[in-house]
Amino acid sequence: MRITRDELMSRIREGSLKGHVMCHGEEVFFHNQIISTLRKQYGGAGSWGFEMVDASALDPARLFSSAGTLSFGGGTKVTVIRNANRLNLSQLSGLEKIITNQSSERVVMFFAEKHLSQKNELLAWCRDKKMDICSLNPPKPRELVGWIKDLSREKGFSTDKETIDFILDISAGNIVAINQMLDKIDLFRGESNKISFADTQDLLNDSFEKKIFDCVNAVFAVRSGKVPRSQLDEVVKERETAALEMQRVLRFDPRDGILNLVRTISREAFNLLKYHELKIAGAGKEEIAKVLRLGASRKWLLERDYPARAARWPKERLHRLMLRLAEVDFSLRVSGRDAGAMLEQIVIGNLAPTSVEEYDEVFL
Repeated sequence: MRITRDELMSRIREGSLKGHVMCHGEEVFFHNQIISTLRKQYGGAGSWGFEMVDASALDPARLFSSAGTLSFGGGTKVTVIRNANRLNLSQLSGLEKIITNQSSERVVMFFAEKHLSQKNELLAWCRDKKMDICSLNPPKPRELVGWIKDLSREKGFSTDKETIDFILDISAGNIVAINQMLDKIDLFRGESNKISFADTQDLLNDSFEKKIFDCVNAVFAVRSGKVPRSQLDEVVKERETAALEMQRVLRFDPRDGILNLVRTISREAFNLLKYHELKIAGAGKEEIAKVLRLGASRKWLLERDYPARAARWPKERLHRLMLRLAEVDFSLRVSGRDAGAMLEQIVIGNLAPTSVEEYDEVFL
């Protein structure tokens, strides 16, 4: 039977889990949220009512035969199996003895950190065993505003529309980043239960997401090509700003910082490329907002940011930028080249990426 995430969370908080559950989806935030709630509700003293094991280390026979794995207090024992999509046939065969036994003493929860299609063999196996199935789909762009309001309410405060727009913009819709920002607001809000835009902007000024946001803005503000001599000082300042923001991002975490910058700049470049195509085709504002998936809360970008960016960034320049970002991504993952140095060349002047290394070394 299919159940929603809200239904599953309600059962967990009430301590009324019965049967067995399969959770699947790519949004790690929801996996961690459910597991954290399970541990809090069923862990208890000594965590007798909760255990977690990875599929690679799972021994179904030991799980089935050991009475010691049941809840010490005689209640429900919850067993969480991470990376369930990696379970082999032998393990599933062993788990079948537990899954077909609808005992109130044990609940087994499978977590597959990827979206499973309806034809997936594991999902078919779960349906055959009459397990509850919960798809952990992320909120759609149009649902994010309501989701942020609900999450803020759970944490005990409310935010205005301008604050939500700002959070959505700097997080680019990343669920984990949004939750981290709301946690930070919750931590520093004191007795205040209504957060204004000014408070939020000041508080998040030194966050990882805010620095990425600032760096991307600085990158798309950098001019290239021939400019009048009178504007050279301004161009140098733009490049220095972009380089400074990039270094601030990398101070948080060099590898993750580079990955996030490459991903975010690439996404913005691709959106700007689509914006060019739509404007040439004569599309209206509503159609452009729909294609770019801006949602009602981010339509203002079409008036404030996109026209100025499009004027600075013709299609040919965007193509070159995306190719160069792909080179940085490749260097970070499989080569010995200095990805940070390469990325800086792109950020400060949109130059072809070079490396401080004298040779390239690919690790196979």
